Amino acid sequence: MDGEEQVIELLANKHSRAIISLTSVKECSAIQLSQELDIPLATVYRKLKLLEAAGLIQHVKTIINLQGNEERYFRCAISKATVHINNGVISVEVKKEERNYKIIRLWKRLAHPNIKDF
Repeated sequence: MDGEEQVIELLANKHSRAIISLTSVKECSAIQLSQELDIPLATVYRKLKLLEAAGLIQHVKTIINLQGNEERYFRCAISKATVHINNGVISVEVKKEERNYKIIRLWKRLAHPNIKDF
């Protein structure tokens, strides 16, 4: 399957769409996505892997939780997806977000030094 077919398939999947939708509003970990969207955690991990490989979401930070486990946070990497049908051929055009999360987090930390995590 080529990249465009993979993107169309992911956008057609209800769990993938839910993950894209929530991560377009805020950064989320797999556990948060599972709880807030009522999707099994194994499904969330599987979809995150596919969505990240397709460039639809991106890993933005990793936090070590109180149990010492790493929690990876993800954010939607696209601002727009348009499906085209032309002469019987379906294609999709994806517009990527232009964000540099490291700079955004650094700026927020400088602006609010008493807040430890964004």
